Amino acid sequence: MYRIIPFFMLFTLIFSFCGYAQNTIDPYAETKGLSAENVPVVIKINPSELNVLSGINASTGANLKKNIRNYMYLWTGSVDSGPYSFKWNVKVKEPGSYDVTAIVAGEDAQLTLSCNEKVITQAGAQHDWSRIPLGVIKLNKDINQIEIKVQATKEVKLAGIELTQPKVKKELKQEALEMRNEPDWFKDAGYGLMFQWTNRATPKQGNTVKDWEDKINDFDLDGFVDLVEQSGAAYVIWSITWGQQYISAPIQSLEKLIEGRTTQRDLLGEMADRLAEKDIKLIFYYHYGYDCYHSKDSAWLKVAGGYLEDKTQLYQNIMNIVSEVGERYGNKLHGWFFDGGRRYYDSHFDGASSEGILSAPFKAITQAARTGNAKRIIAYNSWILPRSTEFQDYYAGEGLQQFTALDEGVFSNGKHKGLMAHTCFPLEKRWGHIEWNKEITSPKYSVEQLVEYIRHAQKNRYPLSINLEMYEDGTVSPESVDLLTKVRTIIREE
Repeated sequence: MYRIIPFFMLFTLIFSFCGYAQNTIDPYAETKGLSAENVPVVIKINPSELNVLSGINASTGANLKKNIRNYMYLWTGSVDSGPYSFKWNVKVKEPGSYDVTAIVAGEDAQLTLSCNEKVITQAGAQHDWSRIPLGVIKLNKDINQIEIKVQATKEVKLAGIELTQPKVKKELKQEALEMRNEPDWFKDAGYGLMFQWTNRATPKQGNTVKDWEDKINDFDLDGFVDLVEQSGAAYVIWSITWGQQYISAPIQSLEKLIEGRTTQRDLLGEMADRLAEKDIKLIFYYHYGYDCYHSKDSAWLKVAGGYLEDKTQLYQNIMNIVSEVGERYGNKLHGWFFDGGRRYYDSHFDGASSEGILSAPFKAITQAARTGNAKRIIAYNSWILPRSTEFQDYYAGEGLQQFTALDEGVFSNGKHKGLMAHTCFPLEKRWGHIEWNKEITSPKYSVEQLVEYIRHAQKNRYPLSINLEMYEDGTVSPESVDLLTKVRTIIREE
């Protein structure tokens, strides 16, 4: 089997860095001291589901290298001249036909699909990441070998392939479309604010943080609501977790798994109530606490099932939490932003095993996230890769981007086809203030630049989420507030 092996842990660095919104990998994100053994495995196929065959479970040649960042497999890329080969061994209980789609990037690359050494089809790839349909294969009972050969003169990257029975694929797509929400309030919002403020938020000065309960009790909600209203934001994306599993509300599905991670004060509920009074929509950002280069939460992952080879228990615990949150806040919660979409899409992202569920139950998670309000909008952040699932409504849009040729705010083609457009980006240096003895830096954009971006977004019917760093006490940069006040005057009062 493939297994990611840590040779040493950079504990002194884990809490020092924060990710940027961008379309290239942050150099700090490289997980040093990890490797992936290239040992063949047999993957069990579920005929009633979409099966994601991770690239980490493919046998490859020496001219390909597995890209592992943040304790997570991302893709396999070329490091020498081709041709290139990816082979998977799969097992089915009964013979059947399966549609094959490759997640690949490679300018002028030509892909050839074979099953049990019989060539099925050929197709060309694109420079950008995309889903490439490769046709239908017939799998025999028991073990089969699937191979993709690639001819290319330039760099090739492959994240994996999807196997789905044609009838199942059609049914899943239809179910997803029937569940999809496209509210005008989101398309025409113009802009909103986003905050990565959690247990990890640090003060302007000092090298300690308050206990979780004290931090929540001391949060100035009046000041926060005034800030949002002064900015002219139509909505708020608020991080209820980020990097570690701490939630500022008495959520029992989390507390029963690990004590001390919730609070008696229901800050989330108070926030939902106050924003609703101002007719400001609320979206919760959720990060399930997986290991990454700027944060680790081993205690949570251990009890939640995150370190098990089969991630079924982990996804169930996530559903328990988000459904309880959704039920608690009802119509005052308008959406979810699920970060780390790759870790949902590819259940073998950690290379632990070929056993267990191959991809998260997206339909069930989306249904759980809509508990209490069927009209909530959902996104799974796929970063630069194609959309993780059809069971979502909008593109997470990490990193400032500008879109055109949309169909009423919806992508009409490309790797995010069918999703409402959206982009989010940090106004200052980082997503959240998790550094010691550092003031929040000046905004990276001027009033004129932000107004131009927002007007472009309004014209094309998609919103911008402007992320503000926030100190432990809940305050933000006065310079950023002044900038947003000027933006509001121009955009909201013109």
